[in-house]
Amino acid sequence: MRPIPDMSYNRLHILLFLAPIFIIVLLLYGMIAWTMAVSMDNWVGMAPVWKFNGLQNYVTLFRMERFWGSLRNNLTWMVAFIIPSAMLGLVLAYGLVLSGRAESLFRPLFLYPLALSFVVTGTLWAWMYDPEAGVINNILKSIGLGSLSQPWIASPRQATFCLIGAAIWQYTGFAMTLYLAAIRDIPGEIFEAAKVDGASDMQIFRHVVVPNVTQATMVTIAMMTIFSLKVFDLVWVITFGGPGTSTEVLGFFMFVATYRQQFVGLGAAISVIILILAAAVVVPYAWWSMKKLQT
Repeated sequence: MRPIPDMSYNRLHILLFLAPIFIIVLLLYGMIAWTMAVSMDNWVGMAPVWKFNGLQNYVTLFRMERFWGSLRNNLTWMVAFIIPSAMLGLVLAYGLVLSGRAESLFRPLFLYPLALSFVVTGTLWAWMYDPEAGVINNILKSIGLGSLSQPWIASPRQATFCLIGAAIWQYTGFAMTLYLAAIRDIPGEIFEAAKVDGASDMQIFRHVVVPNVTQATMVTIAMMTIFSLKVFDLVWVITFGGPGTSTEVLGFFMFVATYRQQFVGLGAAISVIILILAAAVVVPYAWWSMKKLQT
């Protein structure tokens, strides 16, 4: 009989295993510190210009209507994107649970958009939204509802909501997956007891499912809030921030300021603001999660 090998670990082994993640974390925080330093410099042009100017870049941003318009669009994304995506995801997840064997057929259909890149999604929806040759207006005209045709992404008032519609189509499957796992984690005895008491599917959804998927809801809201803060691809592909600057978000404004106008310090200041907004969501969620694990 072969002897059992000694599996004891010393501190060197532990350090070797943890070294890669430590390096990644150090690089991450190093880049954050570097970005904060750049945001307080008067860096114009792509060549490094280390000319300290304090918080002047932030003051300049707060005086720009373009910045407040981009921030307003991000806040619009948070409300108009997160709530419908989460609600649709929950309804679809419960519908899949009720569908039985048909779940294996329908689940890939809802998950397929999530597998597409944002560039592909943006190109697809830009074609669909086209006021002249777009499939949406052509379908409306072909069924005699041409009066409902809209300029869609050519309208400053509608364009942001058109972008959000494309994002909802792509991300609803993500919310559905989280909720599906949460629903399956609910003890089956609860569903059986509700059915014995004569509860309908809608009553079970309202009084059993919704109260027991709180943690999945928190994860969904946190992840989608971060996405709505850093959204860039869809804006770039579908509208390029237009018409005018009506669909610009902070991420797109940061790109334009940094690489198009070469105000690197100003772009770094925008990225720091995005980081602060994201931390305002992630930190409370992380605190809540740790508290839940301890109880």
